[in-house]
Amino acid sequence: MKMQYLKKLTLSLAVFALMAIATTVAKADSVQLTVPNDPSAIGSGPYANVTYVLNGNSIDVTVTAISPYTMFGTGGGMFGFNVVGDTTGLIISNTVNCTAGVGQNMSTFGNFEFTVAGTTPPGVSSFSFTVSRNIGFSSASDLYEDNDKGYAFAAHIYNPDGPVDARSGFAGNGPTSVPEPASMILLGTGLVGIAGGLRRRFKNNR
Repeated sequence: MKMQYLKKLTLSLAVFALMAIATTVAKADSVQLTVPNDPSAIGSGPYANVTYVLNGNSIDVTVTAISPYTMFGTGGGMFGFNVVGDTTGLIISNTVNCTAGVGQNMSTFGNFEFTVAGTTPPGVSSFSFTVSRNIGFSSASDLYEDNDKGYAFAAHIYNPDGPVDARSGFAGNGPTSVPEPASMILLGTGLVGIAGGLRRRFKNNR
């Protein structure tokens, strides 16, 4: 009877561990844009949420402004990002409320390898696009790469409540807000180890 119970416990822990790991792999990474270049114009934020999730060999990106802010910028000046590793054949596709731009400087947040463009102020409250490249992507975090100023993302922000003659500025990312894949994987493997240890202990005490 005890052996049967232990088998069920071991199986349950193993399933939970695998689910924890699988959930982590599928879960989107998320970063909030919280650092302003000019708080007198765009306030103290936070300004926008950037979500990026692995979809096959590509990464889907969604940027959503936090009310009352919106995002704008022509010629690639609405949003900038970088990519970890090889960028050969990189394509920005499936664009919604934006168009693919070129790498450029985003104010005090430095140069970004790739950008997307929008419209003139007040711009849009959200936009999305897909990033792909010849070698593909193995993790959503491949889109998180700091530039020489220490920023992975930046956006051109419009503040409708700002001063009449200065309602726009740029905002960059603060610390990552989601997730800690390594911690979740350690949790999962730890649970598997505990299950195995319990089983061995039970056998030794028989």
